[in-house]
Amino acid sequence: MDDEVADELAKCAMSVDALGLSPWRPALAGVRVLGVGAAAHGARELLAMGRHLVEYAVEDLGARVVVLGASEAGATVVDEAVRGIGAPGEAVASLGGWEYDTREVVDLVSWLRDHNEMRPPADRVRVVGADPVRGAASVKALAAYLRATAPELLPDARESLAELLDRDPDARAVPARVRDDVVGLHGRMVADETGLVAQSSPDRYAEACRHARILARIAEVACAPRVPAPDGEAQAEALPSGSASVLRARLVAEAVERAADGVEGTPAVVFWGHDDQIRVGDPTTAGRYLRADLGEAYYAVAGLFGEGSASAVRRRLLGAVRPRPTTNRLPRLPDSLESDLGTALGDDGERLVDLRGAQDDGGPVARWAGAPTTTRRLRSVVDSRQLRGRTPVVPDQEFDALALVPRVHPAWIR
Repeated sequence: MDDEVADELAKCAMSVDALGLSPWRPALAGVRVLGVGAAAHGARELLAMGRHLVEYAVEDLGARVVVLGASEAGATVVDEAVRGIGAPGEAVASLGGWEYDTREVVDLVSWLRDHNEMRPPADRVRVVGADPVRGAASVKALAAYLRATAPELLPDARESLAELLDRDPDARAVPARVRDDVVGLHGRMVADETGLVAQSSPDRYAEACRHARILARIAEVACAPRVPAPDGEAQAEALPSGSASVLRARLVAEAVERAADGVEGTPAVVFWGHDDQIRVGDPTTAGRYLRADLGEAYYAVAGLFGEGSASAVRRRLLGAVRPRPTTNRLPRLPDSLESDLGTALGDDGERLVDLRGAQDDGGPVARWAGAPTTTRRLRSVVDSRQLRGRTPVVPDQEFDALALVPRVHPAWIR
């Protein structure tokens, strides 16, 4: 990185706090969905920075929906917690995987609960999940409704619903009958709306239908064919549209857009997930579909880190996986996107750079952001190659802003 770029990056970088981010507000004019990502699930400071950006979007920008890149079914319990029903810690556990069951996520849910207590009902923030995986919460809620209201509908779908309780998102595909049974159950509930409402109430019926729709989406992904992870952009672009990874990303984007329907605010929704969900990338990224549908009304922030250590589940030989995450050391990557930012911004806390504004200026930062480089992304399950590996990236093609924490430590997994 040359000195001119470093100087310009330092000048335009903002501290990630309410006061420091005030110059960022004009860049978000007209934005409907603000995507906030993290390059690693199990990094404490990245989660904390994501929380700060979510809180800024809610408190200062007026966002009314927080969409988690986590289980759509489990997030229904989290939404109850932010409305004062149940404990935040127990609610977060409903999301399933360890990557969201952390102290940092509990802190965000507790903050949203406190925020809502001070607001009239019309101004309270909702929490929505976007990922069609881990259906336990919706299976339990729907089964309870059907047992009390329409027990004759339950036997035909009981076994298929059990298949969706808490299966791993990367598990092998289930038989097509599971999708047929669950989608069919939702269809019968819609067709018999009048009778089911008479047996329960409009609100209880609407809630049960919501869980049935969630489970239909989960079943679609659970039954979709699995294909090997792509090795490079060309293979990713060639993935079949009906494969599980592509279908899952498209359904995540649909859930985010549905959450924004009819909601006021700039942004209306803040979408907090992994960088691989929010970035504008290949067909396995929800950000690709959000950009295609919303254009400049979608704004994606990458959460990056320089060095340190983070939690992740290690994949061993022959595909064996340790069930609990372990600590992984992550040295600084020379000649990478993160090292460039670290050189320019130093170790002075969490900083954010607006690439969209820089692109409009056409200056040194825009030229730097438009050049190919590499970055580091860690998913919840990693192997040794991924820990050492790099991912090609052209920053301004995938993200609208970059946020950096210089050093990370393992997340506080509960």
